[in-house]
Amino acid sequence: MISGRQTLASFDSSLDELRSRIESTAQLVEERNNKLLALQQEELPLYRELGRMRVEHLAGAKPVIADDAERNVEQLLEQRQVELQKIHRDISTLGLQRHELEARRKEQAVTVDSAAEIVDAAEKKTQDRLDKDPGYQQQLQITKELERTLKHAQEKALQREEELESKGKSYREDPLFMYLWNRKYATVEYEANGLTRWLDGRVARLIRYSLARVNYSKLQEIPLRLREHAKQVEEKAKKAFEELKDLDTRAREEDGIPALEGTLKKKEDELAALDEQIEQTVNDQQKLEQVQVDFSTGQDRYFQQAVDYLTTELRQDDLQALRHQAYSTPFPEDDMIVSQLFDLEAQQRELEAGIQELKNENRRYQERLRELETLRVQFKRQRYDSAGTGFSDPALIGTVLGNLINGAMTSEAFWRILEQQRRYQQREADPGFGSGGFGRGTIWGSGMGFPRGGGGIFGGGGFSFPGSGGGHVGGSSGGFRTGGGF
Repeated sequence: MISGRQTLASFDSSLDELRSRIESTAQLVEERNNKLLALQQEELPLYRELGRMRVEHLAGAKPVIADDAERNVEQLLEQRQVELQKIHRDISTLGLQRHELEARRKEQAVTVDSAAEIVDAAEKKTQDRLDKDPGYQQQLQITKELERTLKHAQEKALQREEELESKGKSYREDPLFMYLWNRKYATVEYEANGLTRWLDGRVARLIRYSLARVNYSKLQEIPLRLREHAKQVEEKAKKAFEELKDLDTRAREEDGIPALEGTLKKKEDELAALDEQIEQTVNDQQKLEQVQVDFSTGQDRYFQQAVDYLTTELRQDDLQALRHQAYSTPFPEDDMIVSQLFDLEAQQRELEAGIQELKNENRRYQERLRELETLRVQFKRQRYDSAGTGFSDPALIGTVLGNLINGAMTSEAFWRILEQQRRYQQREADPGFGSGGFGRGTIWGSGMGFPRGGGGIFGGGGFSFPGSGGGHVGGSSGGFRTGGGF
């Protein structure tokens, strides 16, 4: 068994691992981008040297590379570094804010759990008192007995309705019988002239209609009577249940439980407010981290301007003509320079291919980071990190988190497994006590965060608890039991 808080800590560890992967990958991209830019810068003096050699052999030729090209690139990179340092500072500030908010949230979560335990203990005390109250126990037994009677009446009515469907089939498929039945033959409502009456009488005697009509009438009448009886019992059961629920509500009010629930609600609201602040900080941090990734992967405007500037300079028609002319000269010096240019370009192509692969990998990590952040928010919103919540298989939780990080599992599949593994830890109060034991929701167990809906045998959903009647759910005051989803 792993607690909800331990599971939340596993989320944090997984997020840290993803951020580490993103940072490492981005750093590799940045290193390769800087090397790529450096290689392009290395081309400038080589072309300048080719130009110088050309000037020596051709009087009046002009240099093909402007002297300020490298200075412009260096200036852009200096501006880029200033902006990047500011981004680092802002991310660090948001990280500290988030750390402080998370610490406050942990303290507030403990406060909420303490308030929930107070409500839980108060409800248990009230339930113990009602267990010894003769009037309450009498109303509980009346409600249980009516509930059993209602269930039996509904089952009996359903049985007779199914019997009507099966046994009545032969009657409904007999055209002569249904002809007389639909004409209401042998009843005061039957109307026909003399000849028709005579013919209908012969048909009736032929198929022994009188006996068949009595039997079919009974088949139809009995389910109606039983269903009407079930409705009458249902009204009594509803009234008895509401009286029992009123006794529960009054006892809770007498023992001050609503006020304790109000305190719990206030603490929960404060926790929710902290979660909202954390979410906003995370969103701001993610936006800046994306900008940081753009810088690290060379997608920022400064780096792009520097690359564009160098590319423009190196793609001048004069430079390409200069290289072509160098092939035809008898001088080995310019051949050596051209060879160096070829080597630089080959290294650039190799770097560009590696950079693209790293960018794709980084993009996948970022998508998983956003998925995991969203799951973490849902996890906290559902209070899966509360003291009363645990998960049955720690190894499985660790495995599916790893699969999620590595892209082998979707967030939807992960959440389904999380819900399947979730367990409620039984506390002192029994949510199935008194009016809570009839499958129509419960006013007990608010400190444990159990669902409060209505329904059960009267319809409308609700929340079913194991066991029945008083005492602890499932006959035990401890352990874990399966909880619901969200």
